[in-house]
Amino acid sequence: MDLMIDTTGVKFQVARSFEPRLDKDGNQRRDKQGGTNLPLHAVQLVAWTTDGSETVLVTVATDNPPQLTQRQSVTIERLQAMPWIDGSGKPKVAFRARAVVPVPTGNSSRSGKAES
Repeated sequence: MDLMIDTTGVKFQVARSFEPRLDKDGNQRRDKQGGTNLPLHAVQLVAWTTDGSETVLVTVATDNPPQLTQRQSVTIERLQAMPWIDGSGKPKVAFRARAVVPVPTGNSSRSGKAES
């Protein structure tokens, strides 16, 4: 089941640029769930709403993640929540997206409704 997140009205800014997602042996993880086998990269974002903000780590399967800078505005394509349980039995949520796209300089961040 895909748990898609509606990002309408949410503005996203980069907190930390893309970094490779590594396994416990230091090898870059690959997209097995999406079936692409592309390398996984994660970006830390601040999600701004009228009620405040939240920091989220978003994983994207891509060979070539965009070069991003701190505080740069971005949009997210197809943001998905993926609940899981850690080793101690604590519930967690991971976030994946089809893409994180820089907003051209001079434009305000605009987020569209996520696809289903």
